[in-house]
Amino acid sequence: MFKPRHFFSALLLLPFVTAFAQTPDTATITGTVTDPMHAVVAGAQIHVINTLTGLDRTATSNQEGKFTIPGLPVAGAYGVSAASTGFVATHLEHVTLAGGSTATVSLELNVAGAATEVTVMGAADGLRTDQPQLGERLDSPQIEETPLANHRITFLPLLNAANRPAINQGDIFMNQNLFTTNGAGRRQTWFEVDGSTGNDSWGRQTIFTNLPIAAVQEMTVLTNGFSAEYGAGTGSVVNIVTKSGGKNLHGELGGLWRPSGPEAALSGFTTSNAASGNDITNDTLWQGSGALSGPIGHSGVTQFFVAGEHSDQDRASPVTSPLAPGNYIGHYRDWLGFLRLDHQFNSRNNAFFRGNVDSFYDTNPNGTVGGSTLPSVARVFRRRTYSAELGETSVLRPNLLNSARLQFQLASPVTEFDPVINGTQFVVPISSGGTFTSGTSQSALLMNRQYQINNTLSANLGRHQINVGGNAIIAHNGGNSKEFGGPIYLGKFTYNTCTQSAAICESPAFLNNIANVANYQQSYGNAAYTVDDTLWSLFVQDDFHMSRTLTLNMGLRYEQQTFTDGKLNFAPRAGFVYDVTGRSEIVVRGSFGIYHSQVVDDSQANYSLTGPTGVFNYTATPGQVGFPTSIAAAPLPSFPTGAQVPLRSLYIRPGRSAYYDQFFPTSTLVGYPDKLLNPYSEQWTLGLEHQFSPAWVLSVDYVGTHTLRINRPLDVDGPAPFVRTVQGQTRSAQAANCTRPYWVYWYGQSGKPCNAAVASNPQPAYSVIQSDVNDGYLHYNALDLNVRHNFSHGFSVLASYTWSHTQDNVDPDTTSQNPNDTNFTGRQEYGNAIYDQRHRLVLSGIYVAPFAIHIGGVATMAGGLPYNIVTGTTNSGNTGATTDRPVINGAVVGRNTGRGNAIYDVSPFISRAFPIIRERVNLDLRAEAFNVLNHANFVGYSGTYGNGSSAGVGFGTPLAGITNQLPARSLQFSGKLSF
Repeated sequence: MFKPRHFFSALLLLPFVTAFAQTPDTATITGTVTDPMHAVVAGAQIHVINTLTGLDRTATSNQEGKFTIPGLPVAGAYGVSAASTGFVATHLEHVTLAGGSTATVSLELNVAGAATEVTVMGAADGLRTDQPQLGERLDSPQIEETPLANHRITFLPLLNAANRPAINQGDIFMNQNLFTTNGAGRRQTWFEVDGSTGNDSWGRQTIFTNLPIAAVQEMTVLTNGFSAEYGAGTGSVVNIVTKSGGKNLHGELGGLWRPSGPEAALSGFTTSNAASGNDITNDTLWQGSGALSGPIGHSGVTQFFVAGEHSDQDRASPVTSPLAPGNYIGHYRDWLGFLRLDHQFNSRNNAFFRGNVDSFYDTNPNGTVGGSTLPSVARVFRRRTYSAELGETSVLRPNLLNSARLQFQLASPVTEFDPVINGTQFVVPISSGGTFTSGTSQSALLMNRQYQINNTLSANLGRHQINVGGNAIIAHNGGNSKEFGGPIYLGKFTYNTCTQSAAICESPAFLNNIANVANYQQSYGNAAYTVDDTLWSLFVQDDFHMSRTLTLNMGLRYEQQTFTDGKLNFAPRAGFVYDVTGRSEIVVRGSFGIYHSQVVDDSQANYSLTGPTGVFNYTATPGQVGFPTSIAAAPLPSFPTGAQVPLRSLYIRPGRSAYYDQFFPTSTLVGYPDKLLNPYSEQWTLGLEHQFSPAWVLSVDYVGTHTLRINRPLDVDGPAPFVRTVQGQTRSAQAANCTRPYWVYWYGQSGKPCNAAVASNPQPAYSVIQSDVNDGYLHYNALDLNVRHNFSHGFSVLASYTWSHTQDNVDPDTTSQNPNDTNFTGRQEYGNAIYDQRHRLVLSGIYVAPFAIHIGGVATMAGGLPYNIVTGTTNSGNTGATTDRPVINGAVVGRNTGRGNAIYDVSPFISRAFPIIRERVNLDLRAEAFNVLNHANFVGYSGTYGNGSSAGVGFGTPLAGITNQLPARSLQFSGKLSF
C-alpha cells in the first residue's frame, strides 16, 4: 500500500546512491542494558519521550544488550526508560542532546528493592566521545542571557576566542557580526540551519536569512568542522537548530530600547570636524519582538512555533557643509519573521516545515552621508531574503535512519543600492579642507535564488556508525552592477580646487559655472551579469568504535562547484577519540582533514563589468572631445563621436583564453591561469578534554592550518620589476606600460617604438589586465584553551583563550590585496595576515544572586590588529595593480608590519524575573551595557607613511568612524513578558 509519509524520503533518496548520517539538527541516543552482574540484557524495551513535544520512540536491545535510537530532534529534553521481564524498570530524566552528536547511556536493570545505576556520556553538557570536533554549544537559555547588541545572533560565535571580529575587512553595511576562524577568510564560515545550508552562494557575507533570537534552540560553533558532512568552507561551522512548538501553549512579548543619552561618543572626531558619515554621533534603537508556540489540534502530534522581531534604529552623522549643516539621520529598519511546524506521523516518521524572512533597509549604509558629503549623495541599501525548508526523518529499520531536506531560498534583492537623488555628481576639492560631494547615479540591483536537496542515511552496523550523504545547491544569481554601484551613467563633474570659502565653493553659482570644472567623467557599457552555479557533494563517514575507549573516525568528501574548473576536490578526514578512563572524564583527540573553499558567484561581477565588453569610464578635460558645453548638457546621450576609447584596465576570468584571444593574445600574458580553482586547507588538531568535576570541563587543543591556492587579484600583464632601494623613487605609468608583455608584443607587431615619456596614439587598448591567480598560501598555528562550567549551583562560565599566529602572502576574502610588485608575490609578500590577532581572551557567564537576580556578561581582551604600511603613491607606475610600500633601511617593508593597540571590552548585564500570575506569567526586566569602560577599540589605522625619508603627519594614528573602531559605551534596556 502506498504510504505518503515514505514518499518524501524515497524521492530525495533517488538521486543519491548513498547509505548512512544523521543531520546536524538531530542527535542519537545509544547505549547498553545490563543486569546487576553486568551481564548484557537482550530484548529489553527502551522507551524515549520528548518532554516538550511528546515525540515518542522505542527500541529493543540486541543480543549484545545494545540499542540505538537515531534522528532525535534536539529541542526539549528526553526521558529514557528501560524494562525487561524479571527486572524493575529504570528511568532517566532530562537528557539533553546536542545537534549532530551521540549520547551514550548505560542502563542497569535490577530486581525489586535494589538500586539501579544509570550512566550518561556525550550528552549536551558532557564530553564528546564520538568525534574529535572542536567548538562550543550554546543552548537557548545561554543565548538569551548573553548581552547582544540589537539581539544579533551572529555575535555568538565570538564567545569562542578562536573566532575573531572581521570589522576591518568590509561589508559593515550588512549590520551583522563578521568573523574569521583558523586563518580562514571572513567568507569561509559555513552556516547550517536545521540541516540545510544557511549560506548565500552569491557573496557568503553572512547568514542567508537571519533568525529572531527567540527562534534559536541551540547554536553549535565548530571551530574545526571535522566531519565529512561539512565542506565548501575552510573556516568554522555555525550549526543552528531552531525551536519547535510543544504540547502546551507558550508565548512571549518583548521590547528593547537603546537610548542615545547615556551613549558615549566615538573617539577621534567631533560634530564640527566629522570627515564622513562613518563618524556617528548618536545611535538610538527600538525593537519589538514576540513568539508563540503550542499544539495544533487535540492529538498533540502537530506543533507550531512562530516568532517575529522588528528593529527601528536611527544613527546620526554630522554634515559639516554650510549647505546642509546638522545631523543627517540614517534610518535602519529590519523585520524578521519565523514559522516552524512539526508533525509526528508515528513512532518512525516525523517531519517539519520552516519558513523565515529577513527584510531590512538602511538609508545611510557605511556612512555615505556625513562630513562635507551632502544628503543628495545618499543611497538606500535594501536586502530581503526568504527561506523555506521541508525536512523528514524516517526510521527505516531499527538500525537504519533516513533524513531528507528540501530548501528554497530567495534573496530579492541580495543587494540593492538606490540613489535618493539619481543625478549627476559634483565633486569640489576645497583648499581650506575637505571635499564637497553632491549627487550620484551609482546604483545596484542583484538577486539570488537557491534550491537545495540533501539526503543522509544513517546505519549502526555493530561497532561502525556509517554516515553517507549527498547534497546539491543550485543557485541562479546576478543582476545589474555590483555592491555600492559601479557605473556613473549620469556623469560626474570634478572641479578645480576651490580657494574661497566653503559657502562659495558649494554654491549654485560656483557649481553651475563650467569654467570651474577640471574634468568630466561618464560610464559606458554593460553592467549586467548572471551566474548559474551548482555546488554538489557526496560524503562518507565511518565512526569505528574499536573498543569501549577508542573511536577511529574516517571520512571522505567529494565536492564540485560548477562555477569553477576544479574537478579533483577530494577531502579526506581522519581522526581519533580516546577515552582515557572509560568514564568520559579525560578524552584525548586528534584529527587531520582537507577542506575546500567555495568561490563566491559575485566574482563574476569583476569578470563581466571589468571585462573587454564591460563598463569603462571616459574622462574629458576642457577642450577635449566629450567635455560638455555646459553643466546642463550632462549626461551625454552616447559615447562622444570622434573620441578615442580610453586606456582600460581589465579583470578577466581564468581559463578563458579561447574567448579573450579575440581582444588580445593571452599567450603574451605572464602567469594567466588556465583554470579557476577552489582554494583548500590542510588542517590538523591534537588536544585533550578533561571533565574534572561534574560541571567543570577543560579543553586544550593545538590547531594547525596550511591553506593553498588562495585566489589573489594579480596583473598578468604586469610591467617589468621596479626595484626601489631608497624612498622617493617612482616610475611613470607610461614608462611602466611600455614594459608590459602585451605592449611589447603590440609595438613589435606595429613596428613602432613605445614612447616611455608621453602616451601617443595609436597604442594598445589595455594596460592592467588582472585575473584571479591561485598562488596564495597561508600558515596558521594556534593553542586553544577553554574552561567551561555548565550551569549548576547558580552559575555558568565559559573562559576561552586563543594564542595564534597567521602568516600569508595574500589575505583571503579581503579588499586591497594588490602586492608591492606584481612580479614578486611569494616570500616577498609573506607576512602577518591582516587579522593576525595573537592573543584573544573571552569570558562569559551568568550568576544567580540572591533575590533571583541574574548578573553576568561578556568580557573581551585581545591584542591589536596589524595594518599595512604604504607610500600612498603608485611608485611602480602600475596604477590600480600595486599597493606600494615604503623603503626603510634600504629595503621595502613587509606586508602588514604595523600593529594596532590592544582591544578591551566589558559588557555586563543584570536582570530579574517577576512572577505576575502564579508564576505562569512572568515579566523579565533587563539592563545591559556594552563597552561599559568606554575603551577606544580601534581596528583601522593610517598606514600611509608617505614617499619621503620620514613618516608623514598622522602615520600610525587610529582612524575614526564605525568602519574603523568598535562601538563606544552604550546602554540597552529590555523587558519580556512570557507565559
